[in-house]
Amino acid sequence: MNTPEKFVKIEEVKELMPQQDPFLFLRDCRVVDKEAYSSYEITGKEDFLRGHFKNNNPVFPASIMLEAVGQLAILYMLKCEEPEMIAPIDTSKIFFSSCESVRCSRICRPGDVLDLKVICKRLRHPIATFEAYLSVNGERACFAEKICLTFDFKQS
Repeated sequence: MNTPEKFVKIEEVKELMPQQDPFLFLRDCRVVDKEAYSSYEITGKEDFLRGHFKNNNPVFPASIMLEAVGQLAILYMLKCEEPEMIAPIDTSKIFFSSCESVRCSRICRPGDVLDLKVICKRLRHPIATFEAYLSVNGERACFAEKICLTFDFKQS
């Protein structure tokens, strides 16, 4: 059964997410069926770029690419209407637990717009698994076959 597409404006993203600026790598998002989409423009003002790499050679770290798609997976969990989500999630209890088969194939720099996509593969308390994609202008930059998050529900 297809669910209607949900648009999540940046104001709501900031309200929902446990991560906040300057460590929030999502903008307006879409959630539809088992997938979520977002984007992030690398401005060049990100603090971590100053030292990554020397001689004024700013390269967006692969670990931050994984953080970005992990954040999108969290947003999916907060906005989806899966029957397994029997209660609201406690955002202070969502944690990255592992990733498998990660491949980075493109250097990303200031000015690039990262297009993010996650596909929910399994959602059963206390673990959610996702497949993740990150691209720039249609060119794949990062792929993770499996990202696992642990989570818990709010206590009533």
